[in-house]
Amino acid sequence: MNIEFARAFKTAFCLPVLFFAVSGTASAQTGVAPRWEVFGGYSYMRLDSPSFGFANYSNLNGWNIQGTVNITLKLSATIDFSGHYGSQLRDFTYMIGPQYTWRRDRSKFFVHGLFGKAQNRVDITVGSSSGFQGVGRAFAAGGGYDWDYNPRLSFRVVQADYINGNAFGTTQNDIRISTGVIFRFGQIGHRPRL
Repeated sequence: MNIEFARAFKTAFCLPVLFFAVSGTASAQTGVAPRWEVFGGYSYMRLDSPSFGFANYSNLNGWNIQGTVNITLKLSATIDFSGHYGSQLRDFTYMIGPQYTWRRDRSKFFVHGLFGKAQNRVDITVGSSSGFQGVGRAFAAGGGYDWDYNPRLSFRVVQADYINGNAFGTTQNDIRISTGVIFRFGQIGHRPRL
């Protein structure tokens, strides 16, 4: 594991912990949550491209979309799609898994574990082939911090994930950082009586 990757890995897991510590001092656990949450926004990926032949890690820009169904105030199920692009690389992930949430009056901290598929494409012409594609399993572990603007709209301040993929028959250890907007629908739980 090189030094740059180790730093990125530490950052991906320290940022959500820091936001949790700050939000933990704000107020008590809230008794209401939306039933559904839809997130969409910008995403950056530090792709482990040396694992399949590149000289250096690749910095890719793209998007991340999630749909979350809140089963209880703390437990949710999340489906996650992301796409990242570089000059000769494309990376897509399709994952689903459980999410655990700590809610405050106007914010929340969450952690999740996601499982699914990763698809990498290398756009290099070799002979008669104009590109190579690898598809394999993927899992992600991470978390993030959301700030509520109003009952229907939140901002994902940061989401950081470690993604372990297996495309081209090799293991990739990637870091993904995302930010964006969350639209919230429905309601579960009850507001406390005054």
